[in-house]
Amino acid sequence: MASPQPGDIAYLPQELFQMLVGYLEPVDIVRCRRVSQTWYEAFGNPSSLIPIAKERFPLAKEVRELYQTAASACGEEYSEKRLHQWRAVFDKVSERYYRLARGRPRSIQKFNLQGNNNHGKGGYRTFRVSPWETHSSHFGDNIDMFFDQALWTYEEGLAVFPNEDEDCLTLLDLETQHTFMVPFVTAEKIIRRLRLHDRLLVIEWAENEPFHWLNERDSVHRHYATSFDITQDGRGWDITLRNEWKIMFLGHPLGERDRFFSTHSRSHYAIYVWQPNRSLYTAEEDAPIESLSVWDISRRSEYRASQDPTGRLRDTSADSGPPIVNRLTFRELGFHSVRQGGLPGIIRLDIPNGSDSISITEVKNPGLSDEYNPLEYSPRVFVTTIPFIGQGPSWRRRVDTLFPPYRGNCAMEIPPWTKTAPFPCYWGICEATDNKAGVSFCLSYLFPQSYVEGTETHTLTVTIHTPGAITRLSHDLSRQLSVKGKICGNERFVIGEDGENQLTVLRF
Repeated sequence: MASPQPGDIAYLPQELFQMLVGYLEPVDIVRCRRVSQTWYEAFGNPSSLIPIAKERFPLAKEVRELYQTAASACGEEYSEKRLHQWRAVFDKVSERYYRLARGRPRSIQKFNLQGNNNHGKGGYRTFRVSPWETHSSHFGDNIDMFFDQALWTYEEGLAVFPNEDEDCLTLLDLETQHTFMVPFVTAEKIIRRLRLHDRLLVIEWAENEPFHWLNERDSVHRHYATSFDITQDGRGWDITLRNEWKIMFLGHPLGERDRFFSTHSRSHYAIYVWQPNRSLYTAEEDAPIESLSVWDISRRSEYRASQDPTGRLRDTSADSGPPIVNRLTFRELGFHSVRQGGLPGIIRLDIPNGSDSISITEVKNPGLSDEYNPLEYSPRVFVTTIPFIGQGPSWRRRVDTLFPPYRGNCAMEIPPWTKTAPFPCYWGICEATDNKAGVSFCLSYLFPQSYVEGTETHTLTVTIHTPGAITRLSHDLSRQLSVKGKICGNERFVIGEDGENQLTVLRF
């Protein structure tokens, strides 16, 4: 035990004590409090912790918020209440970055997801959109692995997923760990995709029963989109229905050959549809039917398109739901140089807020080579911006961003790849980056491993980048996040999906 004598380090002048403490790791400062009551008070003095917190963790969320609050408090930064807040923040942030630097989460939480194509207790099921087998970002005809579409969505601390235990769509607040039921009637519906963006939740779904058959194998189902506003109410969240609309005039088959991709902002919704040409007279291998349609979804509406499948009430009612503002056929898409054909290159759809235009991002491989080296993979990325209201030219340009190869539909939801070290862009799969904190979780593909049976599997890993360290999660923890090739999160947690059909949350 340390002796509480004037020669003790705890009795040094504040300037000398601060100098010595500056050589310690933040977690060691917390450990020093266990030595004695005197050390507990000295190493817990907020006046000593504040400079260290600002120096070591200037980008951490809690430090940023307290620093901004203190800056606007007109000299009250060191009030007694605020000093206790700084101490609590220092301890919390020190533990978090200690765990991040070692890949050791503080806790693991799991939620059971509704299985693909399985009927839930409430009579609904899920049917994910099929991926393309070939994409222009691939080298050759094959890609190392494909991932099924993840049927959950995330944005800034909120996640929405089909909760098997509660038999409903659930909103999860990852900060408070509270859950809220989304007031969406799931009975007799097929959920195709969920997307949360700009605090607006869009659910794309189809009727359970087909309304006609194209042939013996393809049945056509009416497809709709329902949107909900997500607004904070105290410590909880208010989920309010905004509107509903029919997203495909002639419906859409539930199969492996027909695909659609969409995006939305607070005011507009856009959907790109890609379907094989089934005509007996004009079918061409590289001539699928394509279209791009945009709706104005900014206004609330009581009209329910699913209750009026023929559209008769829409024609006679003043409240007719979200109007379509533009539709581009394959000819217009070809005119703007974004028709995908038999070898698609599209990787993202975006509607910038406040803009009456849509941006289409395409990725092209740099060309085939007999001496292909994934370490040198550097795709060509093109962005084409097309106005959907008014008249104006489109703008097509090449950009210097990087996208990993397309490995499934979740690849169309990820941002550009930024952490090119310690692995090349080709090995990248998905990033979850907290730009304000400078923390990134990177899901990457490493190398194939051959086993005794002769089968080839691939190793996936999640690498954590912080301002002061780079480390990897263990193989077991990486496996619990990576089965769908999609991870999301920030400096405080990362979420993904495991092989047991569970949404996994690692908290740091």
